[in-house]
Amino acid sequence: MNTKQEKLNETIRSFRTCGMMREFLGTDSFELAVACRYRDANGRILCCSHQRHIRHSALEQILEKLKAQKEKISKAGNFEELHKIVDDTQVRYIGNLAKYDIAVRLGFLQNPKILPQELVYIHAGTYEGAKALYDSGVLKSKPKGIMHLKDFEVLEGLNDLNKKECDIPDFATYSMLIENFLCVKKDELKIL
Repeated sequence: MNTKQEKLNETIRSFRTCGMMREFLGTDSFELAVACRYRDANGRILCCSHQRHIRHSALEQILEKLKAQKEKISKAGNFEELHKIVDDTQVRYIGNLAKYDIAVRLGFLQNPKILPQELVYIHAGTYEGAKALYDSGVLKSKPKGIMHLKDFEVLEGLNDLNKKECDIPDFATYSMLIENFLCVKKDELKIL
């Protein structure tokens, strides 16, 4: 019988990112980033997979509010500052997952890119994955809104994955990889 860590390692080895990370490559403007849209290889503008259910009027509202903060956004020194600007922007129907994705997309547009480094943002599906690890006794820290990389030492096998084979874009940080893994594999993590 496999131990929980062995089962977790098998789950890590089977991990392939969701296509969402590839969508960042088609996010080429402030407006597309905030509207959670991207251009595909043919130039068509498509809705990002996570935000397809958000009301168009809510996305328009947050776009207008963030446009007013464009200079502040451009001066963000790290992802935490950028995320705070987006997170503090209150719009009905724009939740934590949408705010995180918007902040990542805006950070992707910065030169140099400003992406999550030391912190893992826990929301929606990532919470379910982290809670499953915690409930099984594999994760020692109780899941909360923002966690540190050191809380996820049990996932160190993610660092050993072949990025090309697992469809992991070169720009993806370890923090983004953990966030994506917890969301994509949440159901498998529930049965450890």
